[in-house]
Amino acid sequence: MFTETEEFKKLESEYPLLRRAREHLSGLKDLSCVIVDTETTGLEPQTNEIIEIAGLKIVHGQIEEPFNTLIRLGRPLPPEIIQLTGITDEMLKEGDQKNFVFQRFLDFIRDLPLIAHNVEFDLPFIQRHMEETLGKKLNNPTICTLKLSRNLLPALSSYKLAKVAEHFKIPTPNTHRALGDVEITYQLWLKLAEHLEKDGIHSLEDLQKSGKMA
Repeated sequence: MFTETEEFKKLESEYPLLRRAREHLSGLKDLSCVIVDTETTGLEPQTNEIIEIAGLKIVHGQIEEPFNTLIRLGRPLPPEIIQLTGITDEMLKEGDQKNFVFQRFLDFIRDLPLIAHNVEFDLPFIQRHMEETLGKKLNNPTICTLKLSRNLLPALSSYKLAKVAEHFKIPTPNTHRALGDVEITYQLWLKLAEHLEKDGIHSLEDLQKSGKMA
């Protein structure tokens, strides 16, 4: 027998209008979404590889489950990446195969909005690997906390994740590891959502129409 909450979730999955109505009534901080981050071997999505991917699923404002895995690379990591992330070749040997990782990741995110600090970096990497391994494209809505930070906090001297977090007094003990950055990005998103709601933006649809991620 379904509980009332389970029944409502079931109805929401069948009738997206119910989900949008609930998100509008609850506010952006209760938006169901997945916070994502990647660690890579370089800056170019067409030639560099993802070595770690993490996600944090939020359902109506509640943290539901994390996703975090290393990905086997098959060749030595660049020394600068080892120094930056602390990820080593030995650690990657314990990682999972790329096709297995991205099928699990696709199942994890479903059709939920994806939030990242610099969507234009992470999403092309994820998109390329998704197409290569599964032959599928992501159509999820996206929210970029980097763009939002630039729009809402124009006086900051830097919009790197750690610097914006510092502005909000968010601790940053585990930067440059995917799950650590996801945790920071989630806390940053909650702070930015407060700003947006003060401007009358209470739903994903409101945010998409606002131009604040341009």
